[in-house]
Parts: sequence; C-alpha cells; structure tokens
Amino acid sequence: MSPGRWMAALKSGWLHHHALLVAALLLSAPAAHAFNIEHSEARYADKHFQYELVVTLNAPIDRVDAVLRDYADYPSLNHRILSANVLDRPAPDVVILETKVEVCFGWFCRNVTRVERVQESKHALVAVADPARSDVKFSETRSELTLEHHGTTRVKYVTNVVPGFWVPSVGGRRMLLRTLENETRDLFMNVEQKALGPVATSP
Repeated sequence: MSPGRWMAALKSGWLHHHALLVAALLLSAPAAHAFNIEHSEARYADKHFQYELVVTLNAPIDRVDAVLRDYADYPSLNHRILSANVLDRPAPDVVILETKVEVCFGWFCRNVTRVERVQESKHALVAVADPARSDVKFSETRSELTLEHHGTTRVKYVTNVVPGFWVPSVGGRRMLLRTLENETRDLFMNVEQKALGPVATSP
C-alpha cells in the first residue's frame, strides 16, 4: 500500500473510532436538566399575597410525589424552612403539619409559624392553615402533579396567604412577593434534584 493510501486508511479508521466514542458518550450521558418554568406570577390583591407556578421537572411523578410528602425533610428543600413537624394524622389521608419559616424584610427577619391541615389525594396536596395556631390570618396552598412526556412531571403550585404578622408599608409587599417567587422556584429545583437521587432505605 502506498503511503498516501495508508494515511487515508489510518485517518478513516480514526474518524470511525472517534465517532463511535462520541456516540457512546452521548448515550451514556444523563438526561438534560428539564426544570422548565411554563408560568410564574406573583401578585397582591386585597391583603392577599398570591403566587402561581407551573413548572416541568425532569423526574418521575411518583418520586416527586414522595418528596413532597416527606414533610420532615422539608428543611432540606429550602434554607428558609427552619422546621417541619407532623403533629397528628387524624385520618389516613390527612396530616396536621407545623412549619416554621424565616421571613425577611431587608435586615429585619422573623420566624413565621403555620399549622396546616394537609389533605392528601392522588398526586395532589391541599394545605389550609389554622389561623388560631398560626402567624397568618389565611393560607391555602395547592400542589397538583401531572405525568408528562418522557417521564417528566408537570407541577402546578398555587399559594394564597394573608399575613398575620407585620409587613413594612414601604416596599414590604414587593419584597414578600419576590420572596414567594424566588423561594418557591428554589424549592422545586431542589425537589427535582432529590427526586432524581437514590431512594432512601430504612436502616
């Protein structure tokens, strides 16, 4: 074989090997991060702070559901959730949940307690606060999960809160709405990561 043909054959073999290597790497690579926000809206109306988020998570619906029902582990999902404790289970699909959350207005921060009755149903949670035991006058939060294409999970999250604590008259509304939006997004990003992680096993 002439030197020219030998070099051409060597180059062709190298390109073929390189193509196979790239294909193998692509096939073995993890799925792309699919945290995709479809809708995000924070608003204030008649003393109600409201936030709605629709997002697609790159995780199986049953794993996302399991993470959202692991109430005691809520502090790992967001740094502002200081504690989460199940106080009672008065019925098979009902949880009395107490959470303590840090709320900040600039340099001033305070801990806000909510005691909620959480109604569990298939791929859905509805939490309604007890004002007599909470630092809110009203609070209702709904989470609904839907199975999407390629095993992803669509989350619709809606919360509506009337604070029972002091909100600064200057800039307070804007700061609280921004906090609702940013912290909820961060929480569901962490839900996705945890749902993609290994399933916890009892010791």
